Amino acid sequence: MTVHQLSGTDVGTIAPNCVLVAVDLSRTSLRAADYAAGLARRNGVGVIGVYVRQNGALVLANPAVSVYAQAAETDVAKEAGEYLADSALRLGTACAFTVLEGPPADAIRRLARDLRVSALVVGASEHRVHRWFGSLAGRLARTAPCPVIVVP
Repeated sequence: MTVHQLSGTDVGTIAPNCVLVAVDLSRTSLRAADYAAGLARRNGVGVIGVYVRQNGALVLANPAVSVYAQAAETDVAKEAGEYLADSALRLGTACAFTVLEGPPADAIRRLARDLRVSALVVGASEHRVHRWFGSLAGRLARTAPCPVIVVP
């Protein structure tokens, strides 16, 4: 099933059409994936997983490093997609997975808007620095076009 087959085409409908979840293999994102699959099952909709690639300064400055970094990110994205697919299969709900590039908050927000998802599920950050400078979950909660569920 493709990402666009899971998203609804009716604008302004009350019924939910799909749940979007950000997965990066952190402990909280794996819990978020399980929660999103359960939420989708309870509402009778599909779940869409997303992994966002980031090009760090070190990768951009050194082309030799970028090959290895891209291979590692490809492996992480593949594992994240497999984890979500297993979780959705266990619960009997439809699942799709996509990989995006760019700043995570912008990419996830844009996908949620384009697909008109009914809910966005993200894991809470476990880094202390995000308490002062803000986390992905906080930025999405303020700017996403749908309700955001932050899983601890």
